[in-house]
Amino acid sequence: MVALYVGGQKVEWADAEKALAGAERGELRNDAGKVLGVIVPQPVTRGDDPDWVKAITPEEIARRMAEPFLTLEEYRKRTDQK
Repeated sequence: MVALYVGGQKVEWADAEKALAGAERGELRNDAGKVLGVIVPQPVTRGDDPDWVKAITPEEIARRMAEPFLTLEEYRKRTDQK
């Protein structure tokens, strides 16, 4: 079994996000206490996303959903692909 430790204290998985939010690092340990991995939380910012990710807005999704739709089978028939 793998457990999360933050600041030397075992943290329940349900509380992981909250516990890691203010921490510099967390550790994944096995039952014997051996460190299997280290988690270094990074701030989440939308400014670092590429332009194509920033362009995915609820309005853009709605606009594309309203456009005509083809299944892959219909597309292949129209383009003579098999």
